[in-house]
Amino acid sequence: MQKPVPASTVPCGGKGKFVVKNAAEYKTEQSRISDEVGEKAVAFDEFRTISLKSIAELLDATRSSARRWLKQAGIRPIALGRGPKGAIRYRWLDVQAWLESREHVD
Repeated sequence: MQKPVPASTVPCGGKGKFVVKNAAEYKTEQSRISDEVGEKAVAFDEFRTISLKSIAELLDATRSSARRWLKQAGIRPIALGRGPKGAIRYRWLDVQAWLESREHVD
């Protein structure tokens, strides 16, 4: 039987829990955790993908418009799997770089 977790306890990177006494302590602990998993996070981002549907929702556009813009930007899709169950995705780093390079209008 698990012990009840106090309300002031916050999950800590999936490896345990720590008690938060104030916001500064929380930020310090979060930065320590991000330092610990920093290398793994960089490696993970290398393989992160995003669907065309998610890109279209992010841009508030149709999938065909998003596909056309990505093609014009030279961002090619990646096929994950084969056949009717296969998925088409885009590398997140490519999409993110393209979005950041675009001119933002308020």
